[in-house]
Amino acid sequence: MVAVVAVLVVAAVAWAFLAGPLSSSARTEREIEQVLRDLGSSESLADFNSRLCEEQRMPQEMLDAIAGSGASTGVDLDAMFRERIIGSFPEELSVTGVEVDGDDAVATVESAGEGSEGAGPEELRLRHENGAWTVCETGVGMGALPTGQQPG
Repeated sequence: MVAVVAVLVVAAVAWAFLAGPLSSSARTEREIEQVLRDLGSSESLADFNSRLCEEQRMPQEMLDAIAGSGASTGVDLDAMFRERIIGSFPEELSVTGVEVDGDDAVATVESAGEGSEGAGPEELRLRHENGAWTVCETGVGMGALPTGQQPG
């Protein structure tokens, strides 16, 4: 009887680490979901920009020029950014699947809440850079943004 219980415990622990909530794929899903939450709650363009993969990121000189322009005109560009871009994010995003290939990943993301009516699952490209997952598509959770509205 003790041997049967021991085998069941070992099997449960193995499942948790290999395929369950403690597996690397489950951990990656949670990390990517957190990246999307953080992206959607960015307080500034610079914060948002830092969560994008390098190929999508604005150069620092451009961010400095934008900040300088806002300071010289008295316009709160970060408030405009939050209203226009971040305000477009759905209230809820959930990662329903992740396929990882080295440092690249494709996540299936579903959105809910205001602004997501009729939206189906989206596939989102991410890259693991400098120890963190970064988003390689700026229209995440919003459908594709018109080119003129995309940051970067």
